[in-house]
Amino acid sequence: MELYKNVFQISSLYGGRYLFQYLFAGKRLVLLDSGIADTPRSAILPFIDGLGIDPARLSMLITTHPDTDHQGANAAIRKAAPNALVACGESDRRLVQDPANLYAERYNYLKNEHGLAVADEPSPDAGSYCRIDIGLRGGEKISLDDNWVVEILHVPGHSHGHLALYDRDQKAIFLRDAVHGRGCPGSSGTMALPVTYFYIELYLSTLVHLEKLELESLHSGHWPSMYGDEIRDFLSASRRTVEILERRFLRALEKSRAGLTLRELINEACEEFPDWPLETRDLAMFACKGHMDRLEELGKIDRHLDPRDA
Repeated sequence: MELYKNVFQISSLYGGRYLFQYLFAGKRLVLLDSGIADTPRSAILPFIDGLGIDPARLSMLITTHPDTDHQGANAAIRKAAPNALVACGESDRRLVQDPANLYAERYNYLKNEHGLAVADEPSPDAGSYCRIDIGLRGGEKISLDDNWVVEILHVPGHSHGHLALYDRDQKAIFLRDAVHGRGCPGSSGTMALPVTYFYIELYLSTLVHLEKLELESLHSGHWPSMYGDEIRDFLSASRRTVEILERRFLRALEKSRAGLTLRELINEACEEFPDWPLETRDLAMFACKGHMDRLEELGKIDRHLDPRDA
């Protein structure tokens, strides 16, 4: 689907959710995210072919953040476009470059202390090792054509190095998974995932940054595109979710003299947001841990190793 001149949204489904990549087709061809390992074969390359463009023309692949459904096909894109540079946020380089690091250091980092993990081994969807050529930090500008420049924004919180792409002339932002509202919807419109931000202060700073931008359209990794007041409402809902969860956790901890394990905090979060599906509720572990880290830094709680978490 063409969003505006020479900017295309490539759509597929993954895990009951929409999965979007974005193609910027100027004199330079730039792809934003690669999807899972099979996405180039099933969606990206047929779409580019359908535009009458040789995929080998691709100049750059930008991976916005470390997640299987955003980096899993980096190696496949490199094979299809061997001259394309592969970039990501410098702080996320290790995780984007190697799915083994992604699982060990992101998906399963709570396993030893809390017994919570995504999977023991990387899924086939996570693809294989792919070298990162360029580490981005935000503030870079990419010239796509003679009179077309887009900006790289650093929008951390879901990851340390999360990137977004901003087309200032169009007032359009390609935000990917940097902001979560009150959870990620499935393609049917019902909730598919809880919020999965990791770092609360960074997440809140990203919301402040976005609220200061001139935005007429917002395009994400899984949410339908938003326009005008929908963007303001989405950002507001994201901030409210953080506030609601923090209040819930503080109330629950005040009532429990023995404290709560991370699993029990997940239960509290899911009672507050009952439309988060049972089958994905454990993914709330990342936000719950982020809130505990923040409250501990603020001196509002103490953390102790509890054998119930093991």
